[in-house]
Amino acid sequence: MEGGAKAMGRSGRLPILLVAAAALAAGAAAAGISALMMRRVVTTSPEKQKVEVVPITFFYSLGEQTVNLREPGRYLKVGIELEVLAKGSANAEQHVPTVSGKSESGEGKEDAHASLPPLALATKAELDEKRVKILDVVIEELSASSFKELLTPQGRRQLRERLRTAINRILISGEVQQVYFTTFLAQ
Repeated sequence: MEGGAKAMGRSGRLPILLVAAAALAAGAAAAGISALMMRRVVTTSPEKQKVEVVPITFFYSLGEQTVNLREPGRYLKVGIELEVLAKGSANAEQHVPTVSGKSESGEGKEDAHASLPPLALATKAELDEKRVKILDVVIEELSASSFKELLTPQGRRQLRERLRTAINRILISGEVQQVYFTTFLAQ
């Protein structure tokens, strides 16, 4: 019986040694693969990685404007909203305004621009600072229009394009993508 116990002891250790050797080999293989993958991650240059830039657009209201048209006795009352693309400038980050909770009319409603990213806030600040110049070119373009041309869809499209071009000449950190009329009354 003693011989049987010795044979049993040796044969009992053999599977344990095989399992331990297999586990050690698997661990070494995993460590080797991990090291290889880490080397590939580290050697990948950042220039090869693509960064997707998402354009930031927002709406900016110029409110309602009432102007005399080219013909005597004719006038135009129009509400204007601008769709603006924030482009940024060299000092865009330094130029971020503080956002008050009041609208321009002094009402206590929440400012719709409060959740804009810094780049868009800088563009909005530029629009606010240059509002007087923007309104001046808007009034000039509106006043140069004739009653007859404003009656056609094509005439209104041309007016939108003239307004967009005139305002974009003033802006640095943004670009007007589209001009929308929220009200339009020509009489």
